[in-house]
Amino acid sequence: MTMSRRARISLSICAVAITTVGTLFGFSPPKAQAFFVQNHEMITRNALPPDQVNGEAMLQILVGPPPGGGAVGSDAFATEDWRHLDNSITPFDICARAQIAWNVFSPVLLGGSQLAGAGLANGPAARAAFGGLLHTQQDLYAHSNWVEDNIAAGDLNRIAPQIFPSCNPFEFPADLHTGFFNMDFSQEFPLQGCPPGGPPPPFQECHLSLNKDGPDTLRGSQLVPGTNMNMYDLAAQLATTASTNLYSQMRGLVATNNGENAAAMLFQSGGPEWVYPALEAVYQGTGGG
Repeated sequence: MTMSRRARISLSICAVAITTVGTLFGFSPPKAQAFFVQNHEMITRNALPPDQVNGEAMLQILVGPPPGGGAVGSDAFATEDWRHLDNSITPFDICARAQIAWNVFSPVLLGGSQLAGAGLANGPAARAAFGGLLHTQQDLYAHSNWVEDNIAAGDLNRIAPQIFPSCNPFEFPADLHTGFFNMDFSQEFPLQGCPPGGPPPPFQECHLSLNKDGPDTLRGSQLVPGTNMNMYDLAAQLATTASTNLYSQMRGLVATNNGENAAAMLFQSGGPEWVYPALEAVYQGTGGG
């Protein structure tokens, strides 16, 4: 999660009714962060081919019903570290969190995209589940030291091994990790989440110092040697490519399991804008708010 309860963001997704997370869903105070929500939107829009994903489908991929929530809406579930891959000390932790995300989202994606009469069994939930997978995939690049490892290896464009439907920790650099974050150490935006004395052992870094959620974060603002990019730019570029790959992979999976017509309907149709009150903590709405 990246916005305080008073933060306002003007995006072009949908109008969101405002209530509290705790009142509606009983969530405890959030403890995770992600690519700033406007950047999740930008990456997702840039990644998905407009000739294959129409505007109505995009709305529900960005913000949709639980459990997926969408690529932006997943930030409403900020206490669930597995959505954001946070607090991972080793590649084994990262893969374990990714596996939870797959186990939660994939049945909704495949079940909701089954043909039912003239439509889908639950298209909004299926689209939001796909968006939830996108969110986790994108946060791999924003929250881990994958970008730093690419710079050290002299291979800036290297894409991480797949994390869905399975994730092999032995395919990742042994030093891959994400940062420590706990809401107990945050008061106002930007949420710091780091104890005054630094990350508790055995964490190597805090999310505060490691994240590349935006171009103005401590790590995101650092220049990539030999380029005119900063580390946020590189993380967003890699996350966009990975998101395009994930779209092709998931569209193919839906077509294989439910048929080509189901896959086309999933990504080329939609419904009304999804009203998601639980986003109050991270996303105030759109349309000039």
